[in-house]
Amino acid sequence: MNRVSGKNFEKMMIEASQNNFSFFAWQSFNGMIEKCELKIKTYKKDYNIIEFEIESKDFDNIEKVVSGNRIINIYVPGLSISFNSELKSISADKRLKISIPSEYAFYERRKHERLQPSKTCYVSFEINKVMQRKNIFDISQGGIAIILPKSKRMNLDNSADIFQLTLDILGTKIKVEAQYLGSMVIDAYRTENLPYGGYKIAFRFSKISEKDKDFIKEFINLQSQSQKLLKKAT
Repeated sequence: MNRVSGKNFEKMMIEASQNNFSFFAWQSFNGMIEKCELKIKTYKKDYNIIEFEIESKDFDNIEKVVSGNRIINIYVPGLSISFNSELKSISADKRLKISIPSEYAFYERRKHERLQPSKTCYVSFEINKVMQRKNIFDISQGGIAIILPKSKRMNLDNSADIFQLTLDILGTKIKVEAQYLGSMVIDAYRTENLPYGGYKIAFRFSKISEKDKDFIKEFINLQSQSQKLLKKAT
């Protein structure tokens, strides 16, 4: 973590304001992410206040992202930083005020960071004219992987070069084209769900819209931060 001292944090807030960067207030509930988009309006160091305007589409959900002890989590994709702070007030004119945080963290923005979702997500695709629906084991901006027990092995080596996948990420459906990359053996007891071992099957996205790619990127960022907070709490 980095201490909020000197002018570094203040400079980042000025940069965010000048570039109209979005801030996101968020909270995790049983693996589900609630978030609200904010725009910074004022940074008042002498008064220990950062003031935001809540996007109209998210105003009705703002209370969902505030914890019981009035702590609010914030992340800023444009700056690759996250922090949490005390909520000071929410007004009817869509203004939200928080205290200036005491510290912040940079988070890594690797292009293809892989993540195991904390809430079950699914992928559907067709093999030999039979639809399959499987849990996603891990996901990145570049592709997904599924795992199967030995008894459910799929032989995809002679299947189509390109698969039409439908991802179901917490209720959001995304259609992509993907290339089968291959499979690897998972030894017994290496994962909790496969005591007798199995197989990991990987797909790489070959065609995906920028909108869907951004959605996956944001999903990974939020899930990653949520998992880190839970790990820290335990």
